[in-house]
Amino acid sequence: MTGIRFALVGDPDWAGAVNARRALLALAPQAQIHHLPTGGVPTQDLDGVWLLPPPVGSDPTSHDLTISWALHLGIPLVGPLGRGEGGAPLVRAVPGSSLAARLGTLPLELPAQASGARDGAEYLAPAGTIWFAQAHRDGVPAVVSAGGAPFATLVDHPLATDAGVHPLLPAFASAAREHAAGRQDTPWTSGPPVRHRSSFAALPDDESRSYVHQMRTRGYRWWRPLLAMALGIGVFIFEMLVLTIAWMVLDPAMRDPNLTVSEIDLTAPVTMLVGNLMLIALIPAALVATRLGHWRPMGKLLSVTGRIRWRWMGRASLVTGVIWGAYIVLGWLLEGGEVGDRPEHWPWLIVITVLTTPLQAAAEEIAFRGGLLQGVGAWIKRPVVALVVGTVLSTVFFSLAHGSLDPWVLMQLGSMAVATCYLTWRTGGLEAAIVLHTVNNVVIILLLTLVGGLQGAYITESSTGDAAAGGIGGLATLLMMVILLWQARRAGIAPKKIGAPATG
Repeated sequence: MTGIRFALVGDPDWAGAVNARRALLALAPQAQIHHLPTGGVPTQDLDGVWLLPPPVGSDPTSHDLTISWALHLGIPLVGPLGRGEGGAPLVRAVPGSSLAARLGTLPLELPAQASGARDGAEYLAPAGTIWFAQAHRDGVPAVVSAGGAPFATLVDHPLATDAGVHPLLPAFASAAREHAAGRQDTPWTSGPPVRHRSSFAALPDDESRSYVHQMRTRGYRWWRPLLAMALGIGVFIFEMLVLTIAWMVLDPAMRDPNLTVSEIDLTAPVTMLVGNLMLIALIPAALVATRLGHWRPMGKLLSVTGRIRWRWMGRASLVTGVIWGAYIVLGWLLEGGEVGDRPEHWPWLIVITVLTTPLQAAAEEIAFRGGLLQGVGAWIKRPVVALVVGTVLSTVFFSLAHGSLDPWVLMQLGSMAVATCYLTWRTGGLEAAIVLHTVNNVVIILLLTLVGGLQGAYITESSTGDAAAGGIGGLATLLMMVILLWQARRAGIAPKKIGAPATG
């Protein structure tokens, strides 16, 4: 018989990871245990898959792909059901179920575990489902199993604790032994099982990594960041040429050879639209750089999960919109709250702001906090060093890109850059950074469009500030960062451990 091979799936910082590993080694002392990232795909050289419970507030579908593949390949599986805090501590097995055959039908004290996974009812609801309930808590499925599978059971309570293991785990280990006995022995490597990929398939995840190291996978080569940068710049230059031609067509004044940059009216609707589109052009440039330069999935530029986590983004938007929006309006009032003339085409400016400014802010984050951080991180082995170096470069380039060399303006821009870099590191994605940047830009532009003074919303080479504005702006940004991190920890997005990055 070949050695038993288990995989723990999910963030190693999630609850129960240590007890899960300890339980597997107790049940199968010679077993080999590997870790797969959330949503990782198991293959046939695994004999058992243990899904770690995601925190409350996580995407409930995070384990769906892993479950589907485990069932398809006939790999024994255990994992969590979704459950909130509280609930009755007693679980009653369904008469006639395999769980009842082992434990009887008397109530068992198995306190629920808070988890952000799918709840049991979701597995039982679809027509033709292969899932059935083995036990209930308060009338809600507490244990569900998949029919036709060697062993596939999900529970709403801990599978392993300091006090011992779940009664079903010995059966899980037995099913894993049978699977190991029936497969061909293959060498076990330090990475996950290798799948056959098409020649254009992106380099897969090989282990759980922080955001700054998402491009530093097993297929990493030292030249990939350089290729990514060249591709990104090339795409961006092409887009800029196209948009510049369009600008000259839409605005005849742009064809004046004597026109200087300082004479361009930044409050003109066409100028605002084209200016935002030029920055939005950073998005496809960065995505192409990620996919063809680093040869990684485009989604890894957005977060460690490979996608935008919309629930977290919505939560961050609500919190930031209220707090940061109030801060901006209060600052305007404290500075005198002067009301002037609105721009001539102010309704168009509002429409353009609402439709394009969020994308403009997202584009800057994708470029300066996404592509730059990950490109630098691909070269540097130690994650914290990669974060520090990437943050310094991101701060410098982001601040200078706005044109002003005034130290107080640079202080405000720099504080925003540092805060968003750290938010990206801790949360494992760009969502919080995009939200903070978007709320800041949208509120300022809308406010100054309505009360007058829109020209002052833009930072140019002539923009200046003062120590009070720079200091207060920096402190406010730091406070907003702390609030967002607090929310991220409550939502299960950022690890509880201070300073630890989210991984995936």
